This record gives sequence, C-alpha cells and structure tokens, in this order.
Amino acid sequence: MKKIAIFINELGMGGIEKSVINLLNRIDTKKYQIDLFIFGENNFYDLPKNANIIKLKKPMSLLRFIPFKISLKLYKPNIPNIEYDLAIDFDSYQFHTSACAIKTKAKQRAIWIHNDIQIKLKEEPKYRILHYFFKSKYDYFDVYCAVSDGALSSFKTLKTRTNKKYMVIPNYINTDEIKEKMNEPSDIQIDKNKMNIITVGRLCHQKGIDIMLNTIKELTNYRQDFHLYIVGSGEDEEKLKNLKSSLELDEYVTFTGGTKNPFKYLKEMDLFYLSSRYEGQGMVLLEALSVGLDVLIPSHLEKYCPLIKSHENVLKYLKEYKKHKKGEFNPLTEYNEKITEELEKLFTNKII
Repeated sequence: MKKIAIFINELGMGGIEKSVINLLNRIDTKKYQIDLFIFGENNFYDLPKNANIIKLKKPMSLLRFIPFKISLKLYKPNIPNIEYDLAIDFDSYQFHTSACAIKTKAKQRAIWIHNDIQIKLKEEPKYRILHYFFKSKYDYFDVYCAVSDGALSSFKTLKTRTNKKYMVIPNYINTDEIKEKMNEPSDIQIDKNKMNIITVGRLCHQKGIDIMLNTIKELTNYRQDFHLYIVGSGEDEEKLKNLKSSLELDEYVTFTGGTKNPFKYLKEMDLFYLSSRYEGQGMVLLEALSVGLDVLIPSHLEKYCPLIKSHENVLKYLKEYKKHKKGEFNPLTEYNEKITEELEKLFTNKII
C-alpha cells in the first residue's frame, strides 16, 4: 500500500480546501494510506474519513519574510518519523506546507499549482512580496501539478526547470454531494418570470465582483427582468455592498452571504456568471454545469476551464439571453474518471 502525506494550511471555506476534501473522499483506501497534515482549527468542511488527520503547529509568521532556503533551515516542525512514497504540498501558498512537505521523508515530492501565478503577481502586491521570499521553494519539488492548462503555462514562464515533471490534474467535482444538496429547500424567494443569475465565490479582488456589478448596471439600460444573487463572503464584502448601493442596484442584486450548500440556490437559477480577473480552474463553473445551468464566462477565463464555452461580449449575451428549460443533472463521469487516471500516475510514479 502506498503511503502519501498531504499538507494543507486548514480546512476553512475556499476552493483549495474543497478540492482536497473532494480528492480524499474519492481516494481508494485499499491502494493508498493518506495522512492529511493541517495547521489551523478553522474547519468549515467536515473532516474527511478517508485520511488520518495529523495537526501541526504553525511556525512564526516572521519565517515567511526570510529567504526560503534560510527559513527552511530555521524551521523545526514536529513531523512523524515515517517514510512516505509521496509528499504533497496541496496548499502551495503557505511557507509551512511547503517546508513540511520538503522536510518529510519521502521518495518523491509534488506541489499543486492552483492559480495563474503570473497574473496573481501583477494583481496582488501582498503576494508579490511573499513570492519574492518563497519562490525558491519550487526547486525542492519533483513534480508540479497544475489544475488547468492555463495555470500550468503561466507557471512554466517563471523559470526553466530541467529534470522536473509537469502534470495537469484538475479538481474532482463531487456530483453525488451536489445531487444530494440540491434537494435541500432554498431559503430565498425568487421571481421565476425573471432571468435569475447567480455567482458563487470568495468576495475578493480576484473574483471580479466589482466588474460584474458594473456590467449589471449597464444591463439595466437594456432590460430590467433579471436578478443577480451573489453567494459568498470575504474581505471585500462591505466594499462590494457599498458599490451595489452607489450603482443603485439594490432591487437587482442580492448578497446571500456564505453557505455550505450553494446548490440549493443554484437549482433555482437560470444562469451562472463568473467574472474573475483570473482563475486556476474555476470549480464553481463545473458545479454549475453539473446542476444543469447555463454558464457565462468572459473569453480570458476559457484557458482555465476548456469545458466551458466563453463569450467575448458578456453584456451582449446578457442582453439577448432568453429563459428556457434547464439542462438535466450532469454527473461529469468522464471528467472525474480522467482525474483518477492522472492521480494514479502521480501516486504510483508512472508519469510520462
């Protein structure tokens, strides 16, 4: 049986956290023994049953602002003295998840690439600072696993690395969970005569909710028979609510807050709309596709999710959109089976 160690900061609300939960819930426990190392107590999601949970203490924050090779020597985590076949930094944004994956006894090490790092560097000053100090960490890993072709091509432009392996392994979509949670009653009232639009995600700069609100404002010049529901929470929540009011969109836009079950809302909607400045993969798009919704993304997001057709002119699409019968539930069987095949290659060290 292969022994695999996976490191993630915590299991709070977020795409990375949901991704590792979905992965662990599908893992074949007859083939793989998984130790999941977590550092925080913020557990938004239920702890997975298919993994042994090991909690470690976070290091001093100061270590994030020291060149990685130096901080790696200073950091002394209390890691079990076990040799693993594979150690994975699934988080990849944190100093401690990388350092522990590197310091763990393992035959091979992999790190997940969850985002378009080049655009993230341009858009986020805080990330630029952290990246300056930790960028050398990537040299310690044998395999780079990106969640999309777009994320991988961006990562490859950072530095030429010889004798390394690259893989694209998208995130599982737990369609069984989606189907079950769709049955829960919704606690919002919608007007079924209107075009009901929804978006789900963290309320932050990356997700471009401000872009969406400005587009919706333009849309009111052409039609008024619609409503937008924004599901999520985050650091920009108050700023975005103030923007909604300043654009006089109170009768067109509703913030629902964060929820463990957005699918009870999705099943009521016609259209899922994502306006992110950049993505890694955009799992919510595939979740919406599974529910049977139409999905709207601008053209720059297509490289992160090729299963979704993009639109050059988002406003034109919204102006011309007509309600119709929703699509059937889609279990995404072929999509998930392909991920299993790629993970098997990684876990058994059979990467071409």
